Amino acid sequence: MKRITYNIGKNQLSCLEHGEKSECVALFLHGIPANAEIWRETMEKLEKFGYYCIAPDLVGYGLSEIYDDNFFSLKGNAILLNKWLIDQKLQKVWLIAHDLGGAVAQLMITENPDIFERVTLSNVVTAATYPVSSVNKLIILSKLGLFYLFAKLGIFSSKKIYIQMRKIFINRKILTFNLFERIFYDGKFSTGKSSWKFQKMLKKLTNRYTLENMEKLKSISLPVHLIWAMNDKFQSWENSGTILENTFKNVRVTKINDCGHYLQLEKNDLYVKELISQ
Repeated sequence: MKRITYNIGKNQLSCLEHGEKSECVALFLHGIPANAEIWRETMEKLEKFGYYCIAPDLVGYGLSEIYDDNFFSLKGNAILLNKWLIDQKLQKVWLIAHDLGGAVAQLMITENPDIFERVTLSNVVTAATYPVSSVNKLIILSKLGLFYLFAKLGIFSSKKIYIQMRKIFINRKILTFNLFERIFYDGKFSTGKSSWKFQKMLKKLTNRYTLENMEKLKSISLPVHLIWAMNDKFQSWENSGTILENTFKNVRVTKINDCGHYLQLEKNDLYVKELISQ
């Protein structure tokens, strides 16, 4: 497993990568408030099936340093990643996305469908199913310029956020404090530079682009696999999942029971098994 930084103009996209470079590329997109590290275990297992696995830190997250403000929106993320894929001459990409990364994925496949071979979406946002209330509060703080200030003052206690995050999991033992700090906390709620760019992303977080994109999604012929955790408090099957099932014309569905929102952490073995079932 290695970190590689790609220069895209004046911007630096940081990617977690694993495996031997080949034509079988699996691109993983994380959600909020995670970073690319959420995919580490999945990438380690999928690489054994011959895939070159890449997980970027999206704009506003992790180690990516993005200086062009136009890329901080969901649509901007999609434009940046598609440009990077084209620059790297990557084709027939398997796009795998979770949570807010699913919004970026939906925009990517309608803008440049020829880059991709297939898509897997798990408990993703779509249309107007987001922002959820907890994220909306952060958006309001960010628009007032208070998120960065609160983070700098240490108001976002790691222990308090950890306790709240564990409640999302059915099997709470999965989320250790070290795992939480590496994937979710990682400076964005405390460190000046990280919280500043996270605030910039939050200020531009809107469902406008996914709403505008819904009609375009209906024309996508790529095979889409919806792998859904059925105990999700945020993006339920009845809401987000059924919207996508009824939107894509080439879709199949796998439901994972007794599992919360972060299925790639909570039931990783089963998740990987369903990923490779074609």
